[in-house]
Amino acid sequence: MSKLLLLIGHFDSDCLQKLVNQPGTILLQESLYEPQTLDRVNEQLSSGGQAVVHASLRTPKQRSLFLQQAIEHKAATEVWFSNAHVNRHLQIPTYAEPIDRITVKQNVSIDEEAADFFRQQEAQLIEEPSSTMRQLQKDGRLLRWIPEYKRTIGLNQHTPHHSYQVFDHIVKAASFVGGTDLKMVWTLLLHDIGKGYPGIKQFIGMFVEPFGRFSKKDRVVIENGERIRDGLDSGDTYLVQGVQVPKEYIRTDLRGHFYDHENVGAQLALSILPRLGYSMEFALEVATLVQFHMSMPRDIDTISPALLKKWYARVGNYAAELMMVRMADNRGK
Repeated sequence: MSKLLLLIGHFDSDCLQKLVNQPGTILLQESLYEPQTLDRVNEQLSSGGQAVVHASLRTPKQRSLFLQQAIEHKAATEVWFSNAHVNRHLQIPTYAEPIDRITVKQNVSIDEEAADFFRQQEAQLIEEPSSTMRQLQKDGRLLRWIPEYKRTIGLNQHTPHHSYQVFDHIVKAASFVGGTDLKMVWTLLLHDIGKGYPGIKQFIGMFVEPFGRFSKKDRVVIENGERIRDGLDSGDTYLVQGVQVPKEYIRTDLRGHFYDHENVGAQLALSILPRLGYSMEFALEVATLVQFHMSMPRDIDTISPALLKKWYARVGNYAAELMMVRMADNRGK
């Protein structure tokens, strides 16, 4: 049977050489958009061989170019995902895509103390996620076991859509799924952890007139936005790429934005949960919900059936769980 194997992330030369040495296998590392890459995959699958593609396949749309070919040839599909480095632009592979098997490649050491705690206190965590995490925060174990939370604690979101700082929102949202199940609890506990990752929080503006090397309609990050919102900067000028720009040249609402935090959060979940003793299969299920938690249309009750079907086509069987995640997320604001 023919097989398509997609490699996402970094894989060393030894790993790639072992794959190439397998009988009937070709390795393609050309640019994703070169037509000959797709042609060679098609040729290899039609002959019953294995095609290994190592390219920048960061989104389901990019991966679908190859997965569709596998479907047409009734080929098996597998993805190896190297989770060694966080990439804010990468959406993790999920079983909402037509993938038979997903293997996450990473070096994670289990924290036995943490794993023992969460194993013994599983029922308590499910019933009372908020009080459990607050106790861990109080006695210092939270940041010792999950240091990824550090930058979320005390992080002001600077948006009218949220009245709580990030970690407080996380804990409050998780309280609304207390008593459900372990997957739902961990999904809410990790859904916004990516907001604390360096560079994710941004204040965005757009030039309304040319200024220096900047053109009208250039979309930029206002680097002193946080200081302005916190009252530590007058805001008479905006710092953009190291340049002080008079504020009249830029239109901005000075709201905090966390673009791609769901991508980062999903990748972090794949590292955190195995470290706490959970299986990679469980981690991938949680990470999938974290990845998709921003995907649901905002006006779910009034959107057109066409848009609803489009969303369902993207998330598949995860739709029902994502509705629960959205409800808890909204109530935790």
